[in-house]
Amino acid sequence: MSLAERVMELSKRLFRIEDADGAGPLNFDSSPGLYIHIPFCPDFCSFCPYNKTKYDAELTVSYLNALKRESDLERIEHFSSIYIGGGTPSYDLDLLRGVVSHFKETTNGEIALEIHPADVSSKRLYEIRETGVNFVSLGIQSFDDSTLNSMGRKRQDSGVSLSSIAETTSAGFDFVDVDLIFDYQLDRRRIVEDLKTAISYGPEQVSVYPMMRFADTAFKNTKNDPEKELEILEELENVALAHGYVRDSLWTFRKSAERRKYSSVSREFFMGIGTSASSFNGKEFRTNTFSLDEYFSSLETGRIPARKIIKMGRFSAILYYSFWALYGGCLDLGSVEEDFGRLPMRMRFLLHSAIARGYLQRKKDIVKPTRKGTRKLHIIEEWLTYNFIDRIWTDLRREARDHFASLESTL
Repeated sequence: MSLAERVMELSKRLFRIEDADGAGPLNFDSSPGLYIHIPFCPDFCSFCPYNKTKYDAELTVSYLNALKRESDLERIEHFSSIYIGGGTPSYDLDLLRGVVSHFKETTNGEIALEIHPADVSSKRLYEIRETGVNFVSLGIQSFDDSTLNSMGRKRQDSGVSLSSIAETTSAGFDFVDVDLIFDYQLDRRRIVEDLKTAISYGPEQVSVYPMMRFADTAFKNTKNDPEKELEILEELENVALAHGYVRDSLWTFRKSAERRKYSSVSREFFMGIGTSASSFNGKEFRTNTFSLDEYFSSLETGRIPARKIIKMGRFSAILYYSFWALYGGCLDLGSVEEDFGRLPMRMRFLLHSAIARGYLQRKKDIVKPTRKGTRKLHIIEEWLTYNFIDRIWTDLRREARDHFASLESTL
């Protein structure tokens, strides 16, 4: 059994998805990052797997109040950072102002926002910056019309892509990330040109993701090809290096002199609020309901809206934590032992085996993936996504549809 297969087999045994009804507030030993999910979208893109609902201005007022109630129930007073995602959180600036004004005093770190290119203008970017948002991720996906059409991207064409990146990179934010997506089935020259175009505007970071085939998307009946994706990513790494960018994590490239990063998935510990938001405190990973009605009703009765949970012992929590740290490019063993205590023998064996086989390299307490290790991490990441995240989301979508059907039957 290969090391990657061993990690997958361990994950199957250790990470068991359970119902989380009746969950209480999460306890954190230090200030977590805060993720706030805004599910509202004016249109749905067929490639997007995230929880979303049709934009309704009247619902946004109720939703903001619900976010505040959920935060109060969780009883956490300070966060290391704030990340606002969706959905399309850049669409309704009144809702954004309400969210940021309520939560910005709870952090000394960055306040990050996902922005749809169609929501970009110099005036709107100024208004976004005035709320207190200082990190942004611009969801370009591609500068190529045929690529945008193939993924079912709404409200955007190549002209919108180009004008939005020009506006955003000159708007005065502290940090700009540009998101790109590639499909290995398309001509790879398109993503190479997309990366070159993005880099030419000088953002602090460019994130390049392979198209994921989630169950609730138009791509559900197709499959990833990790080997072809890895070939493309390695070609992109060479392009990035030639233009002054380094590969910072599995799927991101940042300016070589830049030490900050923009990330939604590799934060150490995080609290998620809003429909479908997930949290991890070092002992459990849990995810909220996908149903907006159930989200509201839970909070109205003082119940935390978590619906799925993976409970973790010390070894499984360290395994989870270590994978995402390596995904982010660096595992600090000193931090691991500070948060979890001395490494269990099984974890030390796994690390020793990975180093001996050339997947990882260690200098004192710092462990980083090699090129060979990055290839394995890519394969494991896609496996974890489909075997855990997609399963959780599929179950929660089904439960949300069942909840909606039961409400209709009572009308």
